[in-house]
Amino acid sequence: MPTFILAGIQRSLGPRVKAALERDPAGISGWTAVTMFGKANGQSQIGREQVEELLQLAEERDGAHIFGVSEVKDRREIEDLVRPHFRFRWFNPVPVNLVGRGDEASLLAALAAALAEEDYWLANVKPSSSASPLALPEIFGCQRDLADTWRLAESYNNRGHLETAAKRIAKFTNTHRRRVDGFKNTPWNAEDGWIWDDDGARHGNPEFPMYWKYSLRLPDGFHFDVSPKAKGKTFFTDRFGRPHSFKKHVNVTAHGTVRGASEMDAR
Repeated sequence: MPTFILAGIQRSLGPRVKAALERDPAGISGWTAVTMFGKANGQSQIGREQVEELLQLAEERDGAHIFGVSEVKDRREIEDLVRPHFRFRWFNPVPVNLVGRGDEASLLAALAAALAEEDYWLANVKPSSSASPLALPEIFGCQRDLADTWRLAESYNNRGHLETAAKRIAKFTNTHRRRVDGFKNTPWNAEDGWIWDDDGARHGNPEFPMYWKYSLRLPDGFHFDVSPKAKGKTFFTDRFGRPHSFKKHVNVTAHGTVRGASEMDAR
């Protein structure tokens, strides 16, 4: 059973929110709910200083989806730290706070709508394995009309975007998985002249949470052996725009960092 974390609840509302979820389990049918308190006084809001704890909790819950409760403070920074690793969405604090006034129905209705979308994401968008194009970092040189695949996959409150993401994922595989002489498997072929092989020897493990991608726990040692299709390339540029020289290939992670460089820079 999948799990979602409602993160940032005002501490004084915690018992009431938990009781509301337990009284109406049908409203979150098929899901396990976990609550996490915020640290702001008198309001429901997840804080930047709680991100590490939140990521650890998501891992403990096998890649739980995270519903962050917040108004404005630190929203972009928090989202950027969580979203690449675990399925994430902001959740309106209003229905959460209304529970304190005895209105449980608003919270349950908002959760039901969000979870219906999460059900679709689980079935149609979430990468089922490291063979998914979503395991590739966004620096992969894909066909232009597929460049928004990752952004669409991260969408919420927009079923149409998720449906488009599902179509993009299928087209992505058909477009960029192509046989190449000298490779036992079928690697990813980029438009910018690089071959991304995801079937090389597994070695080295990145630090937490870099081995998580969109709530998928990547296999130990997973990375891409990235090599040029033709002679002439002497360095590879990572997600930060930093050049890396290489001999035969360069080891690139699912988040676009290069093995051997500081992977924690990706955070």
